[in-house]
Amino acid sequence: MNTSTYISGRGFLYAFDPRAKILLLLLLITLFFLPITLTGLYLIVTLIIGVGWHNTGKENVVRVFRSIAPMLIFMVLFSPLSKRGGEPLVAIGSFTLLSVEAVLYTLRLGGRFIGISYAATLLFATTLTGELILALRFWRLPYRAALIITLSFTYIPFIADSFAQISESHRLREASEEEQRPSIFRRLRDLIPTLTSVLVLALRSIPNVAMSLELRGLGRTEKRSSYHSLDSYRRLFTDLLISITIAAVLWLICRA
Repeated sequence: MNTSTYISGRGFLYAFDPRAKILLLLLLITLFFLPITLTGLYLIVTLIIGVGWHNTGKENVVRVFRSIAPMLIFMVLFSPLSKRGGEPLVAIGSFTLLSVEAVLYTLRLGGRFIGISYAATLLFATTLTGELILALRFWRLPYRAALIITLSFTYIPFIADSFAQISESHRLREASEEEQRPSIFRRLRDLIPTLTSVLVLALRSIPNVAMSLELRGLGRTEKRSSYHSLDSYRRLFTDLLISITIAAVLWLICRA
């Protein structure tokens, strides 16, 4: 299980202190739920995507949006159903099918989801796993919690990559001379063996994960020491100040 979310690059985010990046992420998440305008919300989201595009490349941006697309579609389809009151936008007789408030609510919910998802992904894409654990421990997060967070962001891409590889393998085995587009029912039926294979692979990887956790000292009572450090980042105070300034300026510009 060597899948990593880290993307090698040379943007300014890679030189930014990981401890300051965590603070900036928390401030941005808080900012998304403060009373800001809808235009300001999407301005912040656009800035985050632009920074990610500059540092990690467009391929990573496309990959992130492809991964969150099903949830966005689900949100767009079903979120408006929870808001029926207000000025009708689409109505059938006296029944309000879609209201202006529902559209605004869905846009705000979608903007928050995109911003938080991409900002968190950008943190893991521009920070090495070891440095991220040290940064989380700097903010007094227990080592076990920091390890679980980083392990989750390693294990989930591992399962996703395995699913893609197994899907390609099944597709190649079932290739025939007839190049007909399979129906949706055929796709759903073919999905069962793929999911079964992924489940078996996930179960077989449990001993490796357990061994990895054991080698990292999980469960020991001795106080843990660290071989690596964050001493190479020598601008902690400056980067923390920049993080707070960025969040404050965005709040002043975008507040409702």
